[in-house]
Amino acid sequence: MKITNIYVAFVLAGVSGVLLFLSMPSYDIPYLAWFGFVPLLLVLKGKSPKQQFFLIYTTTIIWSIGTHIWYPAIFSHWGYLIMVAGGLFYGGFFKMGYDMQSRIPSWYSILAIPITFSVFEWVKTVIPFTKTWWIELLAKSQWTVPENLQILSVTGFIGLSFLILLTNVCLAEILQVGFRDKRKLVTCLLLLILPLANFLYGSLIMKKHDNSLRNEPITIGATVDLINQDEEVLKLGSKESAGDGYLADTDDMKQKIFQINADLSANLVKEKPVDFIVWGENEFMNLNTDKDLFNGLKSLSKELNAHIVADTVWSDKDKMYDTAILTNRDGEEVGRTPKIFTLWGEEEYGFSPGPRDYPTYETAFGPVALAVCWDRHDQSILRNYAKNGAKLLLIPADDDFYGDERFPYFAASDAVFRAVENHLAIGSGSTSGVAQVITPYGKMTAVSSVNERQTIVGDTFVVEDQTLYTKLGDVFAYLFAGIFLILLVISERNKRKANKTGKTAN
Repeated sequence: MKITNIYVAFVLAGVSGVLLFLSMPSYDIPYLAWFGFVPLLLVLKGKSPKQQFFLIYTTTIIWSIGTHIWYPAIFSHWGYLIMVAGGLFYGGFFKMGYDMQSRIPSWYSILAIPITFSVFEWVKTVIPFTKTWWIELLAKSQWTVPENLQILSVTGFIGLSFLILLTNVCLAEILQVGFRDKRKLVTCLLLLILPLANFLYGSLIMKKHDNSLRNEPITIGATVDLINQDEEVLKLGSKESAGDGYLADTDDMKQKIFQINADLSANLVKEKPVDFIVWGENEFMNLNTDKDLFNGLKSLSKELNAHIVADTVWSDKDKMYDTAILTNRDGEEVGRTPKIFTLWGEEEYGFSPGPRDYPTYETAFGPVALAVCWDRHDQSILRNYAKNGAKLLLIPADDDFYGDERFPYFAASDAVFRAVENHLAIGSGSTSGVAQVITPYGKMTAVSSVNERQTIVGDTFVVEDQTLYTKLGDVFAYLFAGIFLILLVISERNKRKANKTGKTAN
């Protein structure tokens, strides 16, 4: 199969971009990712390097815009430029991988695009600046398919991104060579066993998962209080923001937020008795000064016979923290943990990042850790809680970027990934959604909608053994980076040989 008409080629490149962003969270058609790059790969053959660049950028820019459509809600007009820049970044290393594949004559040339893409996708999650807001990954297209996610507990997300790209490349090669090159055909068919085996292995794991969920349930409720969109609440304060939502800066506003969540929690318990209730990241009280509210939270835990996780402000040793606090069924404080991954607006207001000591708290349900909102997005934070023995992670979150309906799903996908990577049970409340209850294998047993005041209740369970990813972290990312460098050296050596041969012939 060879596409020679350049106009048809650009249409097919655009189709690839659309297929890819439709596979991502908030659109959630996950199977499209497994062949989304195929139209693009089919049209690149026989094109000049310049045409290849433009075809690839057509795909990656459309994909980036569709995926990062929420950026303008955060970065104003700069968000549009950043969306395009993201597409250029993806396009640049996709072209690098394609060139490497073209220069390597051996069977392993098929690995060039998947390795290059997955390595550079991982790099942007660990370097400063990009890791803060650039949280989208091709692997996130599978966040609602737990059978495909189990590889995360071994490799982290890089393994899943690799499998998705490998599938795309193999399918494109099969369509292009057909039966003309039986060796390449057999190689591609054998490599396609990898994603199939991953799915089958995940299916077996999920059968074991269902037994644990049925026999050892922990019931978690969560609230979506919608306070950042409630004018009745906002008019009680000054509408000052710390970069992550409006501040509860008057006694009336604090009391109103508490009462909304208390009422939601009471109704939740009437629906079904729960072990834990998680509120959103609303910073509704100061632990140092709002003693009556703090006592009210403790009394509510006792009244509802449930542990409650709430988000607060806490000052300690001349530093102010955005802090999650856990109270138990006896109306006692179990523990408090400051938010580690603070954003720029929060730090400008005066919040400090919490210490990286990763505490866990003993409960009747096992060791529990607390995190706040953006802590989900840094792979190392929840992994270190798991390394310290946490089995259950409870997270107040605020994903209300001016009511944007798409972003909360991307944030929610991170919680699913962290759960599978570390076999953590997770419960998360929210100000606008998505609130979640997640099992250690990534199944969401309860999930809220977005921009609707509501409650959810779901069951999860804990897993005792730590995963390979929890123990070793990004070791597979370093391995893939090493393979990338080897492929790059081989590619560049072959390029120099070809250039030298061309000059000799001339």
